[in-house]
Amino acid sequence: MRRLCVLVLSIIMSTRVVAAERSEFDRYFAPQSLRIDLYHTGDARTDIYSLDEVMVEPFWAGNPHNLIDTLNLGSCIVRVFDLETNAMIYSRGYCSLFDEWKTTDEAIAGFARTFHESLIIPLPRGKVQVRIDTRDRSNVFKPAFDLVVDPADYHVVTERRSRGVRSVELIDGGPSASKVDIAILGDGYDANELHKLRNDAERLLGVLFNTEPFKSRKRDFNVRLLEPVSADSGVDEPREGKYRSNVLGLSFNAFDIPRYMLTYSNKAVRDIAGNVPYDIVIILANAKRYGGGGIYNLYSDASVDNEFSGYVFVHEFGHAFAGLGDEYYSSEVAYNDIYPKGMEPWEPNITALLDTAKVKWGDLIGSGTPIPTPDDSIHAGVVGCFEGAGYAAKGLFRPSRDCIMFSKRVVPFCPVCARAIDRMVDFYTK
Repeated sequence: MRRLCVLVLSIIMSTRVVAAERSEFDRYFAPQSLRIDLYHTGDARTDIYSLDEVMVEPFWAGNPHNLIDTLNLGSCIVRVFDLETNAMIYSRGYCSLFDEWKTTDEAIAGFARTFHESLIIPLPRGKVQVRIDTRDRSNVFKPAFDLVVDPADYHVVTERRSRGVRSVELIDGGPSASKVDIAILGDGYDANELHKLRNDAERLLGVLFNTEPFKSRKRDFNVRLLEPVSADSGVDEPREGKYRSNVLGLSFNAFDIPRYMLTYSNKAVRDIAGNVPYDIVIILANAKRYGGGGIYNLYSDASVDNEFSGYVFVHEFGHAFAGLGDEYYSSEVAYNDIYPKGMEPWEPNITALLDTAKVKWGDLIGSGTPIPTPDDSIHAGVVGCFEGAGYAAKGLFRPSRDCIMFSKRVVPFCPVCARAIDRMVDFYTK
């Protein structure tokens, strides 16, 4: 009888905690999204934000119990303050196209470009201050932009866009508030290829959820497929002189790297994705050529019809979802000094090893493992610090000799990357 009473008391206390957390969300927010669209203009030394528009979207997929971001990931963070109390009521780290581009030769030469960005936050019930902070070269967040938003202002757009895009539920894990919600969007699929889009999505999801730790955490995900129709089949290949009328604007040769594929049509992506609840966006490119891209808390993309498509799909999702860094160092990239010497990268799977006694994943390194760790067969299965990561052969270190963030094939995530993924799943679900 006493055990039953203890169990009942435990259930009551847990219910009260959940109710308190939910009431905190309900105090400040409604269960919809506020999307703030911005233009971000500049070069390597200067940047300016300007407002495009503010709009309400019908869904909020986030975890109401984790409104404040404690993960310390991303080159930027958006913070939201309630104007009445001055309390910070929401924050989320992310990366932007602009922050990647400003390290390219073009930006360093002083050529300015403009990128479109969206901040998506739960819909405030009252006036809020929205602030963007960005990391400087010393890895310190500095204020970059702020805006006071009144959701009741008549300038806030309430129309629902791209309503005609069909959505299909591929995985139903349960209520969005306690799941990771993925929106998969197809690009370069014409009206006769939507059956192919469905098959491509299911095939590549099969690879993702056959890879740990996603395999063990599959029940924590919802996946919805959106089927926008492109006028042309395929995506842009500028070096081949091939330009297609694809609805989301995916293109190879991003930042002048042949295999790098991105879209600069952020508004089109957000208009279509906003038709379903989502935490993260994946875009499938109806293309045979090898390529893809992934930016933390922005989107990942992959071409679907080559021998490496499964690898690219999972690898790029690792970037976009968990903030994992590239561990390879021999491939061509567009960046210059993306990791300043003497600074510890924020990515959870790369270290500058500034202090050999305090490695960020030191709790996973076995006693007797040398630091730095020799890149030999003796240490092939251990967690250590292997030199070569983050596009640099020297000065940066990765946790394992091999990992899907290192090799161009579907191999397991190393223990450090797997833990980072689990931590992110927990953030959305617990």
